[in-house]
Amino acid sequence: MVNVDSRALWLANSTFNAAGVLAAAKVWSSIFDRQQKQLFWFVPSVFLSAWLETNLNAGFAGAATMTAAMYQHFAADVAAFGAIALFFVWVRRKAAFAKTKPARQVSSPKKQPGVSNVEVVSDPSLRSAVANLLSSVDSAEIAALDVLYDKDFLNVRVAEDGGFAQLTREQLLLFLRQAVAKASKLGGHAAVQTRETIIHHADNYGETASVLMTRVKDLGNGWEPLFYCLLWKKRGQEWRLAREFVHQKTTPRLTSH
Repeated sequence: MVNVDSRALWLANSTFNAAGVLAAAKVWSSIFDRQQKQLFWFVPSVFLSAWLETNLNAGFAGAATMTAAMYQHFAADVAAFGAIALFFVWVRRKAAFAKTKPARQVSSPKKQPGVSNVEVVSDPSLRSAVANLLSSVDSAEIAALDVLYDKDFLNVRVAEDGGFAQLTREQLLLFLRQAVAKASKLGGHAAVQTRETIIHHADNYGETASVLMTRVKDLGNGWEPLFYCLLWKKRGQEWRLAREFVHQKTTPRLTSH
């Protein structure tokens, strides 16, 4: 084993996580569009990203050979990349398909702004945590978010144009505090406007849970859908948000949810 700078490992690890998800999204898009030739490039990219993320993981960095635990981590990475990417691609294609339908066929009633179907989350404690998160974000309640974000929380955002941004817990909370202070001086509100929130799926696996949802927000370029994969960890009796993966249309800015 050799000593490796933890900050360098964290940066490389996050980069290969994002690269793996993007490559997996290209794989799914190629499959759906029947462009098999592109799989020659993107499938190996998924496995390469998972292999690099595993070997640069803080728990395995410096290992001379792949161990059984590393192979398990590698397989989990590939599965996670594929699942997250499939969700993003499926929702994006579904939204694009809906736009191609004639206006007369769109008959579903509009949802009220800010209302989400939290009943999709079957676990009562997780449902409460998700509802608290959405409410706190939409009202810019920094104190509540400070409690909800796990100590190792990381916000990762990617955009269709290739933009990429990531924020640690401390970076995001600092930005929010500065935004609230600035908005207070101008007599406004720091929270980003939200028109709609839909939770598509939620599941928990013992001490870990995932929530997939779409939020329609105005980030300064008009209304656009943002697709989320929220990973939660249970700390004692409470759920804490550990990871937040976001796919959006425009280049990521330092904005909250």
